Amino acid sequence: MVSASRYLTYQGIPVWRHVQVIQWTAQIVSGILVVALVAWFFTNMANAIQDRDIPYGFSFLAREYQTPIGEHFIPYESSDTFLYAIIVGFTNTALVAVFGVVLATALGIFIGVSRLSGNWIVSKLATIYIEFFRNVPLLVQLFFWFYIVLALPPIRKGYVVFDWFYLSNRGFSIPWPHASNLTVALIWLSLALAALLAGVLIYRRQSRNEELTGRSGYPLIYGAATAITLGALTWLALSFATGASPFFISVPEPHGRFGNLVGGFTARAGLLVLLIGLVMYTASFIAEIVRAGIQSVGRGQTEASRALGLSPMNTLRNITFPQALRVIIPPLISQFLNLTKNSSLGGAVAYSDLTSIAVTMTQTAPAVSIFMLIMASYLAMSLTWSLIGNLYNRHIQFGGR
Repeated sequence: MVSASRYLTYQGIPVWRHVQVIQWTAQIVSGILVVALVAWFFTNMANAIQDRDIPYGFSFLAREYQTPIGEHFIPYESSDTFLYAIIVGFTNTALVAVFGVVLATALGIFIGVSRLSGNWIVSKLATIYIEFFRNVPLLVQLFFWFYIVLALPPIRKGYVVFDWFYLSNRGFSIPWPHASNLTVALIWLSLALAALLAGVLIYRRQSRNEELTGRSGYPLIYGAATAITLGALTWLALSFATGASPFFISVPEPHGRFGNLVGGFTARAGLLVLLIGLVMYTASFIAEIVRAGIQSVGRGQTEASRALGLSPMNTLRNITFPQALRVIIPPLISQFLNLTKNSSLGGAVAYSDLTSIAVTMTQTAPAVSIFMLIMASYLAMSLTWSLIGNLYNRHIQFGGR
């Protein structure tokens, strides 16, 4: 009996009383239960599909889609396959998510800081913005912006600025860079990335010297100058060697009887409405996150920086905001995920996002299989945002800058 109890101990404590053993056992049992429940769910679903003769499978992916897609950022023809059409939809959604996150973050930070402004008018305007856009449903806002865009004049009577920018009920057209030669353009982009990394290294070095010596090292100026200079030199070198610039600026110009725009980049009405709606809506939540993060920093930090002679902007940039990021980043990641998932409403405003393309596909392909792929696609995008945010959060939690 004594020998049996000796073997049923861990670190001198009986296993049935050891906290770590109990935790491990609970986790293992929970894992087994979760796997069993998931297996039971999918088994029942597969049996139900077979019993009701519901079409399923993925052989349709190799068939021709034979349906036009209104807006696409990569080449697409109706003769392309279902799989390629899903990739087109994924690209449309991913680009909206990326640009939406960047614009919403910038606007949200601006509104959040404005709400803390000592200027009464600025503070109240920021409060009104937050309360309005945060409490009106996103779909309602999308329809509002959709009808605003539809009320714009037609393309022949649209608004023109400097013969470069065109705004009409068809969308917004702007000048856009196009590659003169794909190989040369890719080479320059690689060199430009290297120049950007060099600028970041210079910035960090100057910042470190500034902290050690207490003398202003102008890290942002030196870093930006390094990146721009190296990028310009590689551009000139490639232009001289190949006889053509890596990129040229394509300007939109009206052509034909109906004044259709050729060249540049046109954000069609659906894309324009979806971006405006997502950015305005999500920025209101990000603004509150930023405000709460800044207010979480002790007042003593601000008072100490003022005592050292730092301006309010330098105090915010160098003292308050870096400390507030530890509070801001986790809920900010959630807003990135929400924006990405909310982009699935694009079909309501005539934008060819991943979900709207999938709904159209269900007319000629198995709906169950299609939406399994769509769910996996959104899961992949969401996990990517989570990974990026968690890596950055870990970086700043351990003293990174």
